[in-house]
Amino acid sequence: MHTIKISLLKNIYEDIKLNNYITEIELSKKYHVCERTIRRYIKILKNKKLVVLMGTGRKRKWIVRK
Repeated sequence: MHTIKISLLKNIYEDIKLNNYITEIELSKKYHVCERTIRRYIKILKNKKLVVLMGTGRKRKWIVRK
């Protein structure tokens, strides 16, 4: 079972709010965790309907819901 670090979750959310074009790779490098970890945390944010990913490829961006 994975433990969820609330501080990392909040940091990822704040980074997405500041830069809606940020990628999982950039976040994983910033926080020194693997991409899979970032995807797991983003999935939590998506399930809570806080973020939505729009578009594909280079034209994708995050939409932050408040």
